Amino acid sequence: MKTVLDGIRSIFFNLAYYSFTIIYCTSVLPLVFAKTEKPTRTAIHIYCKTSLFLARYIMGIRYEFRGSEKLPTEGALILAAAHQSYMDPILTYMLRQDVTALAKKELFQLPMIGPLIKRIGVIRIDRRSGKAHKGMADVAQRVKEEGRPIIIYPQATRVPIGEVRKLKPGAYFIHKEGNLDVYPVATNTGVFWTKGFWHRSGLVIFKVQDPIPSGLEKDPFMDTLDEMVVQDSNRLVSEVGYQKLLPSK
Repeated sequence: MKTVLDGIRSIFFNLAYYSFTIIYCTSVLPLVFAKTEKPTRTAIHIYCKTSLFLARYIMGIRYEFRGSEKLPTEGALILAAAHQSYMDPILTYMLRQDVTALAKKELFQLPMIGPLIKRIGVIRIDRRSGKAHKGMADVAQRVKEEGRPIIIYPQATRVPIGEVRKLKPGAYFIHKEGNLDVYPVATNTGVFWTKGFWHRSGLVIFKVQDPIPSGLEKDPFMDTLDEMVVQDSNRLVSEVGYQKLLPSK
């Protein structure tokens, strides 16, 4: 019965969410010409709150933050997070509305999304060049000067539950170049707001962890990141009863 209900909910949720996204992003696009980025960031905050409202009351996806009190309310830092779902950046924005990010250059070419992310200072990278890591010193300097958190997805893309991807070292290089604290984030968003069309009702957990100790060399840093981002996310998946989705060991 729950599977059938989730299927029906998924249809209505997708219709509501994508229709809202297209209409809303189109309507707020003129904000990119404002003198400051504040109106655009306010519009994004409204978008995130509305998206979570639709997820809760149409799809039955609830959410809770854990450890959010560990996150400084101001200043530059790195959030190194698991990336399973469109819900991840939405929840991140609810934590720090001054957050910035790295984004592949193709996103800046999209008609509605491109101007918006450019206006709020999202940093463009060319992942296909194979040289993205060489610009991390500039990224670190910019983040420090602006005093903002930056969200880094070590998996580089949305990874469905059950898939394994080698982590990218971008967070390590920005941490090293800028001496910035790295706060790992584990989540189970992909169980419920999936990468596909069909979603599930249930409890999303977004867990902010203690910062990774400073001074680690690259390999120990990446091992720690894997444990606190990937493995802890797997534990959150198990906590809500979906361990069957995890890769077999």
